[in-house]
Amino acid sequence: MITELPTLVNDSLVRLIDGELTLLGSRCEDCGEHYFPQRKSCTRCFGAHVKPCDLGSQGTLWSWTTQAFLPKTPYDGGESPNDFKPFGVGYIEMATGLKVEARLTTADPAQLRIGMAMELTLDPYRTTENGPVHTFAFGPVNRNE
Repeated sequence: MITELPTLVNDSLVRLIDGELTLLGSRCEDCGEHYFPQRKSCTRCFGAHVKPCDLGSQGTLWSWTTQAFLPKTPYDGGESPNDFKPFGVGYIEMATGLKVEARLTTADPAQLRIGMAMELTLDPYRTTENGPVHTFAFGPVNRNE
């Protein structure tokens, strides 16, 4: 259970509900299409009745790869080529059917398989003079808790 959100790279990506993280997206009230990140209009039906919605905190690993090169600005975490460590990137299929691209908490092929249950977490993304900045990520559900 989380009692307070740390500094986030973007405040519109996640929120706390009763101490649990949830991914924030939007849903078209005309056709039911879901989006992440949030949108103000629907690209499916061109409707303007799009409202924020919670997408949940669990999904299924749909596909993944390893980011083995240093990302360019604004996606870099402030690393140099000497201290960069490869990380996992994947698509998580949420209960709505929406596939969300996200950092993964591991890039180890022995710990990842298509179709496995994944859960939302926060991951330190970069460090500023005020401390760490976090982004959302997904990791394997710990079945041993």
